[in-house]
Amino acid sequence: MKLRYRIIFFLIGVAGMGVMLWQSDLEAVPWDRLLTPKTLLFLAGLLGLWLIIYIIHVVCYYVILGEDGKKIPAVSMFMICFSGFALNNVTPAGLIGGEPYRIMALKKYCSTEKASASTFTFSLFYFIGHVTVWLTGAIVYFAVGINGRPAIDTLMIMTIVVTVAILIAFFASKRRGLVRPCMSLLTKIPLLKKPMKKIYDKNCDSYVEIDRNIKEFRATRLRFWTVFCLQYLTRLLECVEYFLIFLYLGAKINLLGGILILTMASLVGNLIVFIPMQAGSRELGMYAVLPALHISEELGAMGLILYRVRDFLCILLGISLILFEKKKINKDEPASEVIKEILEAEDLEASPEAE
Repeated sequence: MKLRYRIIFFLIGVAGMGVMLWQSDLEAVPWDRLLTPKTLLFLAGLLGLWLIIYIIHVVCYYVILGEDGKKIPAVSMFMICFSGFALNNVTPAGLIGGEPYRIMALKKYCSTEKASASTFTFSLFYFIGHVTVWLTGAIVYFAVGINGRPAIDTLMIMTIVVTVAILIAFFASKRRGLVRPCMSLLTKIPLLKKPMKKIYDKNCDSYVEIDRNIKEFRATRLRFWTVFCLQYLTRLLECVEYFLIFLYLGAKINLLGGILILTMASLVGNLIVFIPMQAGSRELGMYAVLPALHISEELGAMGLILYRVRDFLCILLGISLILFEKKKINKDEPASEVIKEILEAEDLEASPEAE
């Protein structure tokens, strides 16, 4: 990617972090209780957990890219994926920052259509990972018997209905394209009809190619289920983070409690998608479920601070990496052996019985 584009993305990230800090009430933070060597060591452990999560995301990207993924050095792929998440976290509506950056960064390794298709597919499975853990959290909510709060009960019932419908639609649309039909639908919306018609007519062939790449990927069962399961695993690891945070603070919590906290925080945060870093909305979701888990407001506030500090450090690192993107392609550097095995096994899996 050209230097000027990397600088633009970097400045977008810095601006987003600036807005986040400006909206934060830093004076209310009990820094004397948190800034201890033990806490700093704990934060380092949380960063290690997220390193594992990001590596799993990189594996997913490699599996989606297929043969084209072998051209991308592992370090470069990690930087592209990591920085993309950082940009998503500091831009309104999430995907308006990180996805364009990933596509532009991947274009030097593969075609524009392949870069777009792989990024769109990754984002789709990333969203489905959210949907799956929301469904898990809603089921856990009723299974552990902490229901009885009308507002949360209603939200969880709606979550079950909506997530099941989304998953059914996701699996049922395996043979259909997604990009071209969605863009075509936008051309029928009154206020968007005229400008979207021009965009659609100009890029229709690209949309068809992107859909073709997505359908080819979804037709290979091993790759499809590998990415699906790995994305669900990353959400469970995010639940582990909440579990570890409140366990560290002395709360009596188990892993199911971590799943419930993530579910509520993520649900409410994603319902208000235009707020960078889900500032305020994610907190609202957390505080709504903490009383049911018998976690005090003080522990809740401290847990939230630890989460946000870790989140900010990941964003800071991701934004900084944008300026250190490699300029040369090392085509001889292969992906990991695990990725190779998955891609080689695909040929066995893509038999006549594959859908």
